[in-house]
Amino acid sequence: MSAASLPYAVLILLVELAVGSMAFMTLFDGRGQVTSGYVKAGALTIVPLALLAAWASVSLTGIDQIEGYPLAARWLTPFRLALLGFIGAASVHLVAALKERYRAQVTLGAVASVLGVVTLALLAALVAEPTWSYAGMLVSLLAGAAVLGGALMAMMWGHWYLTSGRLPKEPMEQMSLLVLAALVVQAVVVVLAVLLPARVEGLTEASFGVGLGQNPAFWLRVGVGLLFPALLAVLAWKSAQIRGMMSATGLLYIALGAVLAGEVLARGLLFTTGLPV
Repeated sequence: MSAASLPYAVLILLVELAVGSMAFMTLFDGRGQVTSGYVKAGALTIVPLALLAAWASVSLTGIDQIEGYPLAARWLTPFRLALLGFIGAASVHLVAALKERYRAQVTLGAVASVLGVVTLALLAALVAEPTWSYAGMLVSLLAGAAVLGGALMAMMWGHWYLTSGRLPKEPMEQMSLLVLAALVVQAVVVVLAVLLPARVEGLTEASFGVGLGQNPAFWLRVGVGLLFPALLAVLAWKSAQIRGMMSATGLLYIALGAVLAGEVLARGLLFTTGLPV
């Protein structure tokens, strides 16, 4: 990944984290499975992530390509507007959470989640030009958001068990399984990306001067970013079943680090190969 593409990679990661965390937290909040303190902590985490994403987007100049990687610069302004809408909804959601207005916070969380999906859709349109399809790029970003946001929010929820042993185990079990399901979707996207070539000729040989199968970054992405966290998610689920919440939380800590590393590698490979792995 070149220095020129780094701001785009960072932007993708921040948007995925913020949107995925909001959707994941709102899903369990709407079902009444988490505490108000957890929602407050989650909201206080999401808004700064979204603001950092907005800051990263300011550095983008609307160029048509990054060292041979074509961009659809016409989508940059709509993306920024959608991101501002997400930030606004997330900020109002934060206020509602701090005031413990349950119905308002669930509604605003749902609105922010929808705006977040729109933001990801426009971000996919911005960077999807060389990939095998826009749909593939969009699913890649949505799955990345689910994995990153899910791992972060599940890890945070684990801390509530460390202060109260009376909380039910089902939310942690379900969170771990959702992270695992998102990783499975990511794995399917990776397989499709390997089988279907990029639309821009030459990009598939750009990284390290070798094809994707011979690229060590690709195998690190698969091993560290998919297989390892999938194993950790299964172990966290098993630990939650026997109420080993300290173990489950520790496993999710490691899983979060692994999926972050995997997403960094994936976005680096995107801008050097044109493949949404």
